Amino acid sequence: MNIVREELDANYPNLHLVGRNGMHKYNNQDHAMMTAMLCAKNIVAGENLFDLWQVNQDAEYTKPARRRAASSG
Repeated sequence: MNIVREELDANYPNLHLVGRNGMHKYNNQDHAMMTAMLCAKNIVAGENLFDLWQVNQDAEYTKPARRRAASSG
């Protein structure tokens, strides 16, 4: 999945994947909606403040990605 994500990021920077079907990973309904809301914030800001792939991974996903850059993978 990481190879696919890297390829999409490199070739389709304006493509935003959210929710269960868009991200091809299981999230409960709350997490699926959270990815959509954080994605909208990223679009409005014009930059990736939030790493959507961290939703449902840990309790830190609502913090801006730039503050966690050293720990993201």
